[in-house]
Amino acid sequence: MIQQPKLLVFDIDGVLTDGRIGVSAAGTEEKQLSFRDLDAVKRMARAGLPIAFLTGEETELVDRIAARFNVTDVTKFAKDKLAGLKALVARHNLTLADVWYIGDSDRDAPAIAAAALGFAPADGTHAARAAAHRVLQARGGDGCAEEIESFWLSLDAPDTSQLQADMASIFRDSLAAHERLLAESLPVLAQVARILSTALQSGHKLMFFGNGGSAADAQHIAGEFVGRFLLESQPYAAIALTTDTSILTAVGNDWAFEDVFGRQIRALARPGDVAIGITTSGNSPNVLKGLADARAIGATTVGFTGGTSGQLPACSDVCFIAPAAITPRIQELHLLAWHTICEVVERELHHGTQR
Repeated sequence: MIQQPKLLVFDIDGVLTDGRIGVSAAGTEEKQLSFRDLDAVKRMARAGLPIAFLTGEETELVDRIAARFNVTDVTKFAKDKLAGLKALVARHNLTLADVWYIGDSDRDAPAIAAAALGFAPADGTHAARAAAHRVLQARGGDGCAEEIESFWLSLDAPDTSQLQADMASIFRDSLAAHERLLAESLPVLAQVARILSTALQSGHKLMFFGNGGSAADAQHIAGEFVGRFLLESQPYAAIALTTDTSILTAVGNDWAFEDVFGRQIRALARPGDVAIGITTSGNSPNVLKGLADARAIGATTVGFTGGTSGQLPACSDVCFIAPAAITPRIQELHLLAWHTICEVVERELHHGTQR
């Protein structure tokens, strides 16, 4: 396992510069630096990683480069890079096992190999690259420090490989359920769409209800009809029986929670309306009671469930049974089914008003 460094040491020429020399109008040497590398070195230093420079040069330009990087720990005129690195490490009371080193030349190769982790830029010499534990993708003077920073930060990132594998399994399970929906469920979903479209065209209303996630679906889909789904259209008569907390708590407290939907159905439903009960198990007592009361009034009843379907089909004129066994997959299929129904019903109603 790669350990965090206690000291990060950079060669300068060919690593933080491209190794080429320019001459200014005043006759002084000039070298190009990358803002990407400047920023990366400063970020690592601010994050608490000690940084030093080790160079074979001894010029005023070295001091200017070090000042530009805000690095004060600079070893100059180190023609023997390994000896220079050992002396630098000793001053910090560290060992070579505590240090990362980045160099680009044959002279750097022994220090690269001796460090706990040695790096060479993509355009380093053959000897430097052969000695390196990791060869960077960046070339000298063009992002080496930035790439080192990314690698350094990645060491603190938690291992998510098992999480990713688990997520992939869930995604595959969901995709398989969606494939079954496409293969098996279009006839019954088309029936549901026709029932809803006919009711709305004839001036009747839709009443949605369910518990928990199914309550959220009821509110969601009622909102799609009263608002809009994709097309700019008139509002359509749809209500979720899950939203009035005064009714829900009063009925649940004064009678029984089993009656929280049935009592609303008896108050609001008329023959020709559509009552849509959503229960992933197919056995929610208040959903079954709501559909039974709707059927007694003469409303059309639609059930949405999954798995083994429970008692819901017996209470429904049409029942969609999502082809999945567990609640999350059932709910995912319910949402796709409802979005599909909303889109085709809205399109049919919209076109009908335009003819």
